[in-house]
Amino acid sequence: MKFAEVQTLVGSVPFISPEHGLELYQMILRERPAEILELGIAHGTATCYMAAALEEIGGRRVTAVDLAGATFVPSAEMQLARCGLGRFADLVRMQTGYTWFLHDEIRMQTSGNECTPKYDLCIIDGPKNWTIDGCAFFLVDKLLKPGGWLIFDDYAWTYEGAGASRDATDGISHRTLSEDERTTPQIREVFELLVLPHPNYSNFVVQDHKDWAMAQKIAGNDKTYTVRYQSEYADLLSWTANLARLAVRRLGYARKDATAAS
Repeated sequence: MKFAEVQTLVGSVPFISPEHGLELYQMILRERPAEILELGIAHGTATCYMAAALEEIGGRRVTAVDLAGATFVPSAEMQLARCGLGRFADLVRMQTGYTWFLHDEIRMQTSGNECTPKYDLCIIDGPKNWTIDGCAFFLVDKLLKPGGWLIFDDYAWTYEGAGASRDATDGISHRTLSEDERTTPQIREVFELLVLPHPNYSNFVVQDHKDWAMAQKIAGNDKTYTVRYQSEYADLLSWTANLARLAVRRLGYARKDATAAS
């Protein structure tokens, strides 16, 4: 399905804008993943964009995982049916969240001591929590094929920023968190402290204006430490670029300057 068609059907439904949906759609056309894993789906708007792109390239499916108790109207099921794209998506509802789904996938893909990677692209867009999503990163790593991409949404999201609109996020009460936990962007911490130093990942991109961070799983010893910062403003180089430079020196990776690009 062409992008304009799916945008007409789902473009006004949150939580992904048509602009972000177009970038995701174009990425799938360019990278041609066969199997996509989406962790956290809400209304399934992004799921529809990805399913439409898979139809265009003849890909297989997006496996979309969320909580069994998550209620959104319209639901992901309703939106996929409206678009006629249900055959390109498997929706999985879990009682406690996607980390146990990842357990099940790793168990199914493991023979002896070897886990066979399954997915070409994974999007982590769930509770935005260090404990849950930090664990999810290491679990996804076992299931992501070399050359595959990992995308984190809500890079700068904080519990404090969301507190005005709700008291809890995905079962985590904001009031039970320390001040640091409430004010620190936890996905940023996952990306900077777990993904950037990991020997399996390279080709890092932080998109300030989209609140996304991306990394590509590499094959062999091809890691380079390049962090590309993209923003609406050509002269914007966020403070995380300085942190990345410090990390390069500490970790001893081959250093390439982090740049900002519009």
